[in-house]
Amino acid sequence: MRSVAAPRLTDWGLAMGLEVPRFTAHRFTTCPAGLRKVRRHTRSTMQAWGLSACADEAVMVANELVTNALRHGLTQQSPNDVGWLGLMHTANTVTCAVKDSSSIMPTYAPAHLLARYGRGLCVVDALSCSWGCSTLEGTGKTVWACLPTEHEGTKPHEVTSYL
Repeated sequence: MRSVAAPRLTDWGLAMGLEVPRFTAHRFTTCPAGLRKVRRHTRSTMQAWGLSACADEAVMVANELVTNALRHGLTQQSPNDVGWLGLMHTANTVTCAVKDSSSIMPTYAPAHLLARYGRGLCVVDALSCSWGCSTLEGTGKTVWACLPTEHEGTKPHEVTSYL
């Protein structure tokens, strides 16, 4: 019986151009506990990097990007369909990147006042200094957001309440 080698985590980061010392990747599936594990991984990584002051923002952004991947990018019917969360710290920025197998690009649009869903990218936009999406042909997409790690001399982000 031939065994198949698991993909190396660093390969995913290198493919995205993330060859930095402070890079971590976390695999997630459609398993119900997956989102909790993503939040825990993000918080512990931020604390390990000495970035506890911006851990809440990083956890919220990772949560929203992974939720979008679970809702729109991964198929519930395929237990083999996985996504990846990548976190990278360089200079004064943490980049949170989420890769899934869908090629459908995310759509940013303000949610209706009474809508139960649809504010994820609004939250990402409010907390990040920039965000976007890229595709690699045949391998899905990566949605990323850059978070500032230092707020000296800058106005903190304001999140508009919709309620």
